[in-house]
Amino acid sequence: MKDLARWLIGRGTPYLVLALPLALTAFATAYVVFLTGALGGHALFVLLVGLAVSTALFMIARAGRSARVAAVAQLDEAQEALARHNQRLRILHAIDRAIVAGDSPDAIAGATIQPLRELIDVPRAIVNMFDLAKGEVEWLAAAGRRRTHIGPGVRYSIRLMGDVEALAKGEPQIIDTHSLPAGPDKEALLASGVERYMAVPMIAGGELIGAISFGGPPGPFPRDRVGIAMEVATQLAIVIMQARLRERVARQAQELELRVRARTKDLEAAIRELESFSYSVSHDLRAPLRSIDGFSQILLEEYHEKLDDDGKKHLARIRASAQRMGELIDDLLELARVSRAELRREPVSLSDIAHELVSELRNGERGRAVRCEIQDGLVAKADPRLMRVVLANLLGNAWKFTSKVPQASIAFGAEPRSGNSAYFVRDNGAGFDAAYIDKLFQPFQRLHGESEFPGTGIGLATVQRIVHRHGGRAWAEGSVNGGATFFFTLPSAKAQDGRGASALVDSGTPPA
Repeated sequence: MKDLARWLIGRGTPYLVLALPLALTAFATAYVVFLTGALGGHALFVLLVGLAVSTALFMIARAGRSARVAAVAQLDEAQEALARHNQRLRILHAIDRAIVAGDSPDAIAGATIQPLRELIDVPRAIVNMFDLAKGEVEWLAAAGRRRTHIGPGVRYSIRLMGDVEALAKGEPQIIDTHSLPAGPDKEALLASGVERYMAVPMIAGGELIGAISFGGPPGPFPRDRVGIAMEVATQLAIVIMQARLRERVARQAQELELRVRARTKDLEAAIRELESFSYSVSHDLRAPLRSIDGFSQILLEEYHEKLDDDGKKHLARIRASAQRMGELIDDLLELARVSRAELRREPVSLSDIAHELVSELRNGERGRAVRCEIQDGLVAKADPRLMRVVLANLLGNAWKFTSKVPQASIAFGAEPRSGNSAYFVRDNGAGFDAAYIDKLFQPFQRLHGESEFPGTGIGLATVQRIVHRHGGRAWAEGSVNGGATFFFTLPSAKAQDGRGASALVDSGTPPA
């Protein structure tokens, strides 16, 4: 009964439409014959009209059924196309998610190839990577009806991909398996039901890196399915190229890091060796220099009458050179000491240290009138002893290079620089030529002559070494006869805001 009802609703509809008018026509004709008592003209008219109406209704019903069948077929085809489109979008979306997640190329290809095989409806599909130098192809992922292979290991000749030059131009290749030369590759393809297959190129950045191959029984490859395969091949090519670039960058970064570590260790060892050598040499030189200076002084004192003026001058120069050399050795020892000393970080008042140092400078040269302004409340977390060395060098330089200025002025404070506190020592002294600023913090590099301002050129190098050891940096600003400002930062410093609490120390009056 169900089959009968389905037939009546479907194919039987035109015949039902035909049967009903025919039945009415037969009934009407019989009734006319009954009334007239014979099969006359009226009865024949009714019969002809009924047959004409029945035929017209049958043709209309049949045409309507054909139109309905065509519409249903079109709807089924549209739904199938929509399903393929959705599946294509799911595959591309899966590739995009894998790219964002940073998955490996073989994982992405393995997750993509099986849905692609099902979508293009073939027995077998493979993601192939090309080794153009060796003329070989290697699987990245392969999918059949029963299982999926992921990862390299299967290799064969690149000739199985057709015309490689055409692939490089973006032209898919169709290969007839039966036309391939005899061998295990051909036998394996035929055994898996692949008699005809297509290779779709994978190109990224203009470089042919592989191909997606798929096939099955003899027959045409639908244009829409080839288009899907080409779109997936393009996406996979981009993924693989990006993954290769990431691996290359990661490998180079790792190699660079290993080189930097090795060179850093070598440099640290060389620095330690150099510092130890300089300390030893400097320490061993002190005794003979003291002897030279001492015996020169004895000659001047005990043999003063026996020496002429030239001899006395020569001995005076020998003593001055020995003392100068002694000062250089002392500064070298100080630089080595601050470089080797262990850091002891603790809260230290830079303002208090600056006050003490300025007081010492005033006591050492009471005849000078220098206006000194020190910002109070500056506290840093650093090594107290080394911070005293830093400020002693900076304030000492400011004191020295303002010695020829009638109204000398020195200031110590802090100001914000790049989100951090930059401590500074500023003066209005001789300044320096900014063209030679790169020499300021180098040992023994002096921008002023010995006759102008005494010194060895080690002080600023010591400052920079200490600041660097604390993780900060040091720099300077200035101009010739326009004064100089030396800055340094301490990243771990917690300076208190001392605005409005500056201590103004007038000339000749030491701070309390």
